[in-house]
This record gives sequence, C-alpha cells and structure tokens, in this order.
Amino acid sequence: MKQKTFLTILLLVCISLLPADEGNTKDNQRKSDFLSLALVSSTDSIKTSVNLELGLTIFSNERFQLRSLTAITGAKVYDDEPNLYQLGLMEKLSFGQVDAYTGGISAARYGFCFASFGFMSFDRNGASKFLFSPPYYWEVGGGAGVNIRMSQLVALVAEVGGGLHLVPEDEFMKKLRKAGFGRMSLGFRYFL
Repeated sequence: MKQKTFLTILLLVCISLLPADEGNTKDNQRKSDFLSLALVSSTDSIKTSVNLELGLTIFSNERFQLRSLTAITGAKVYDDEPNLYQLGLMEKLSFGQVDAYTGGISAARYGFCFASFGFMSFDRNGASKFLFSPPYYWEVGGGAGVNIRMSQLVALVAEVGGGLHLVPEDEFMKKLRKAGFGRMSLGFRYFL
C-alpha cells in the first residue's frame, strides 16, 4: 500500500511540473506527442514477445523528457515443455532526450526501466495449466533505446536491455525459476 501511495504522489508531482505556457510554438508542437501507441516485437534468451504499448508524456522541457509506457505483453517461452505462453502487464519509465518531430528525420535517445507481472499457460506431463492460476511471473530490468521520428505521427523504435525473470515456485522449470536475460526490441510508435 505504501508503494502505491508513493507512486501516486510521484505521478502527481511530475504532472504538476508540466509546462503551462501554451503560447509557445514548441509546446504546441509537443502537444501531439503527449499520447502514443506502439507495437513492439521483442526477443531475448527466454522468450519472444509482442507488446501493445500506450505511452504518456509525464514531464517534458527543452532537453529532458519522462514518459510512462504501459504495455500488454504476450510471449512464447523457449523451453522443453510444449505450449508455454505468457500474458502480462508491463510498466516502463523512459527518460532521455525530447522526442519531437523537427521537420525531418530525427532520433531521440533514452534510457528505461521496467517491471512486469503476468500469467503463464502450459502443458506439463500431460496436465494443462490455464493462464489465471499460479504460477505467475515477475520481471524487472532496464536498458536504452532510440525513437527515430520519420514523420509527425510515426517513429521507429529500437531498444536493447536486460533484466531478471522470476517465477516464485520451487518446483517450476529450472530455466524460468530465476533467470537473467538480454533483450532486443524493434517496432513502430504512432503519436496521437
């Protein structure tokens, strides 16, 4: 409960720091960059996943931008067990250069950290397990990325990073119980 309260306060503080000057043309240009949708494909040493991501700009000034990216993730896990899938929710914070279209192709570099929680589905020794029963999985990690703006509305997204994947159940597959991973992602972001 304390963590939720802290995150709520942090979000409100960040929102209060948003620039209020609407007469500035740079601020008007960035209004269209406040909300984005992305479709990103990722591969790592544990799984291949597809993320549908909603992005909100929390803070932006002339040189720095903080964004909240919430994603629904679906993944196929590499393992000896057949039909091992994951469905999860990921929260990612990105921080770095301001990502705004400047009239030509431009790139904005950023760092990010993320946390993910989700459900698993698999067949093990002839017994099936559907998504919404234990075991569950957790992921934490970070990395770096770049948005390559090709137009006012579309950007190419490329990210590299890594983290820790954890399934808190002793009898679960050794590969997934506690595993580090490196991840590469590629996709498109559409600014609304």
